[in-house]
Amino acid sequence: MTINNQRQLGIWLIIALAIIYLQVIIGGTTRLTESGLSITEWNVVTGVVPPLNELGWIEEFKKYQETPEYQEINKGMSLQDFQYIYFWEWLHRIWGRIGFLFLLGLLAVFWALKKLDNKAKKRFAILLLLYIAQGFLGWFMVKSGLVDRPDVSHYRLTAHLLLAIFLFAYVLWWVVDLLVPVEQYLKNASVRRFLWILVGITIVQIIFGGFMSGLRAAPHYPTFPDMNGELIPHNLFVMKPFWINFGEHIPTIQFTHRTLAYLLSILIVTFWYKNKQLKVKNEIFSKGIHILLVILCIQVTLGILVLLNAQGTIPIGLGVAHQAVGLLLLSILLILAFQFRGLGKK
Repeated sequence: MTINNQRQLGIWLIIALAIIYLQVIIGGTTRLTESGLSITEWNVVTGVVPPLNELGWIEEFKKYQETPEYQEINKGMSLQDFQYIYFWEWLHRIWGRIGFLFLLGLLAVFWALKKLDNKAKKRFAILLLLYIAQGFLGWFMVKSGLVDRPDVSHYRLTAHLLLAIFLFAYVLWWVVDLLVPVEQYLKNASVRRFLWILVGITIVQIIFGGFMSGLRAAPHYPTFPDMNGELIPHNLFVMKPFWINFGEHIPTIQFTHRTLAYLLSILIVTFWYKNKQLKVKNEIFSKGIHILLVILCIQVTLGILVLLNAQGTIPIGLGVAHQAVGLLLLSILLILAFQFRGLGKK
């Protein structure tokens, strides 16, 4: 591809990034409003249009009334309340379709104008396959809450979130590859290694954040810095086998989520302190490490506010903001990591 074509494609892919980012935020809102099981069928084409009259709404409501969630949790819900949760699930699904069609249209236009080389075509194919896989995984997640249980599997929920993040990271890497000049790439092996360690820990933290959301764990310990009066809960690791505590036991999951937050904060501050005066000819890296520290402070503050306000339920606005800034924190780390090529020391 020519430099001009690369730049054009990179700019359009930034729009795709924004679409995916909003999709994650809408997904978080759908979860926190407990809207994810309101649509009981997956119709790729006809599901685009919501009910248009009262009869249509009544039919959809009848389908929802047959689900375990309605019968065990929301029995007696009004039609108006159902329309509210239906809206968020519908928006989540329709926004996913918009993202897919945007990428498909982008591929068609650049292909027709002969602005794509074989490498770009392969990347588009991978991207579209990831989008399709994300749609199927989303429905696989919803199915887990339509038969025997009144909510979705938190494992499937977290898998759905992780695939969305991988999709986002893939596009972000492609954008950096298209827009950052080769001469600006950095080659410091130790800094690069530290960054990828931070990325790895952040992803693990997001996994536990998914478990926290899926199990509604925050209201069980709505205090900080202690956990209901204890710095280390007395009932950690009580389940057997031991490893299942990290996926099923709420005290262990929340304690791990908090501990990882402390660890990540210490490591990011250490990274910032060691590299803030690093002399490099890369403005993205030079400014990015300072932005990273600001985003970390915002994220930690939001996490504490979510806990303190989780009195019986998770505060939707704070919870969504916490997830959105968490993805932003990971994005900054990835952008910094993508500035490095090769393993030689500079």
